[in-house]
Amino acid sequence: MDIGNQIRERRQRLGLSQEELAECLYVSRATVSHWETSKTLPDVQSMLLLANLFGTTIDELVRGDVDEMREMVEKDERRTKTFAVALAAVEIAVVAVLAITAVVGRAYLELVLRLLLAVLVLASSLVAVAARRGGDGRDARSVAELLGAATGEPAETAHASGAALGMRLVLQVFAGLVTGIGVLVLGGLLLDQRAFIGLAVVVGAVAVLAVSYALGRFARPAWTAAILPLLWVAGATAVGIATGAFASPRGWFAVAGGAVTLLILWLAGRKRREGIR
Repeated sequence: MDIGNQIRERRQRLGLSQEELAECLYVSRATVSHWETSKTLPDVQSMLLLANLFGTTIDELVRGDVDEMREMVEKDERRTKTFAVALAAVEIAVVAVLAITAVVGRAYLELVLRLLLAVLVLASSLVAVAARRGGDGRDARSVAELLGAATGEPAETAHASGAALGMRLVLQVFAGLVTGIGVLVLGGLLLDQRAFIGLAVVVGAVAVLAVSYALGRFARPAWTAAILPLLWVAGATAVGIATGAFASPRGWFAVAGGAVTLLILWLAGRKRREGIR
């Protein structure tokens, strides 16, 4: 990239060594060296300091690298989305198999849990290897922010941040699945059938509550607040009607209470998101 050459040439014009420039920018000499050899790129704050020190603008410093930087951001965004979609597909398949097994094949639940845990561990290993091979040693988000600052296009940063946010949500759900299924597998080995079923119910309830909070914190549309409460009401109502649990008001209160709890957690997640902003 030409940014490295510009930093080196402008530094030499001012008669500064790498060590002296590093002191002006509050970074290490090795960081300056990496910038000048294009091993890494400065973040937005460092670029502002460089521009002020050199008497120029960020736009001028990155002018020859805009196309390459945009290509880098788009490549990283595509890779991130691919990983997120692949992991999300695995998660959906795992949840579907769990749901089907819990309804029609409870006798095989422990065996299915062990197989699903193995699948999740294998999938995480494959994604980790693919991500390491696909990395180019640069922080794509910093590049996106730098590009947005230079071109005046905040969409560059928004796109990269959106892809990273989606990946973060998928990874959190993935980690939750691995943890939950791991706990159930361990419980199946140590507990009797009745205690195991109780543990499964607790883990499932915690997972649903965590997902509701995550939707509030990471999902942008407000209508996502209704997803889990509606699914809960529909599922609980169907089970209640089939089992006769609605013969007393207690069943209806349980359904309403569950929906309200999920909505409260969604609101807590949304409040947390707005607080971070």
